[in-house]
Order: sequence, then C-alpha cells, then structure tokens
Amino acid sequence: MTRKIGVLLLAAVLMIAVCSVASATLYYVTGNNVRVRSGPGTDYDILSHLNRGDKIDVISTSGGWALMTLWSGSDNGYISTKYISRNKPSSSTNTSTSQVTNGSYQNFQTANYYVIVNPQNTYVNMRWEASKASPVRRIYYYGAQLKVLAENSSWCQVLDESTGEVGFMMKSLLLRI
Repeated sequence: MTRKIGVLLLAAVLMIAVCSVASATLYYVTGNNVRVRSGPGTDYDILSHLNRGDKIDVISTSGGWALMTLWSGSDNGYISTKYISRNKPSSSTNTSTSQVTNGSYQNFQTANYYVIVNPQNTYVNMRWEASKASPVRRIYYYGAQLKVLAENSSWCQVLDESTGEVGFMMKSLLLRI
C-alpha cells in the first residue's frame, strides 16, 4: 500500500512539472543587455543578461515582471516586461556589437573573422559576459565555427550564425581560421 502511494505521489509530481513546463509561453527579448534577476525587482541580484531577439519561456507575469525559465531548465529568473514581446523583434538593429560599445567592454576592438573551438579542448563555454564568473550560455564542442565580432587580449565576443546567439569565449580556447 505504501509503495502504491509513493508511486502515485511521484506521478502527481511529474504531472505538475510537465504542466508547468507546458504552460510556459515563448517571448522574445526586445532590449539590449537586459538584466535577468533573482526576484521581481531591481533590488534583486543580477543572474545574467539577455540580448535583443533572444527567446525565453515565460511562466507568468505580475507587477511588471515576468517569471522565466532559465537556460539550465531547473531554475527561474525574472525579467522586466518592458523588454519582452510575443512578437520577434526586427533584425534591423545590430545587437551583436551592442555589448562591446555600451561602456562595459571599453577595451574591446571590433573584429570580423571566424574561429573554431581549439582542438586541445573538448568543449568551450559561451558565456553571457566576458568573465569566468559569468553563467554559461551555451557549450560548443571541438570544430564548431563561430564569427568573432569583437575582441580584447583575453576574450572574444562571438556570434553563432546558425542560431543568432551572441556571447563571450576565452580567446585562448579558440583557433583562428
């Protein structure tokens, strides 16, 4: 009897999890370098940043804030509803270099060349910002080709032309082609 109750409870928890994921709605980020926060307000910690055109799954909105599923899938974050839309923003605004010209990355120089993940490494993390402390946005494996938009002595701002994602990678982990 106890085993049946345990199985039923597990099934109920799984159904709730599936329903909550299914109820998420796709939105697009409309601003540049938009902060994702740990709670619904500007006094909460910044978890990461998003760029114009990034897709997010919004679970709910309240008081000018949207509760969203983070890239890990296991955590949630908050983004101001001022910077999201159910409609994909036009691509006429070039967001790829907005991060390097907003003052946060003044030592970056614009670039225009391609790199592949360094053959000495199995994979390279694309990060939200040019810092090892920044959350990982995506993982790229050996041989992945990316376009470098800007660089400094340690970091490259890269664009994955197949997905439109922009992030930062350590320059030493990339091989120029």
